[in-house]
Amino acid sequence: MANTDKFSVDYFKEALRVHIEKSKEVLNPTQAANSYYRSVVSTIIHDNLNKNFELVRRIRNLDEAYNEVKAEYQ
Repeated sequence: MANTDKFSVDYFKEALRVHIEKSKEVLNPTQAANSYYRSVVSTIIHDNLNKNFELVRRIRNLDEAYNEVKAEYQ
């Protein structure tokens, strides 16, 4: 069963797939995934989180999701 909690690996995987699909007219899948990844990391880093653990958890989940979805397109 997929974990649909915000910022879970499954959440980011679905968001990456949606972004890739929406961008397919102008970007190849790797470019679209990279674009999404950079945008989310920038947003997370600039978020005023009080807990460093939450910041690390979000980035770790995004990274795992990115690697799994990128592998689907190779």
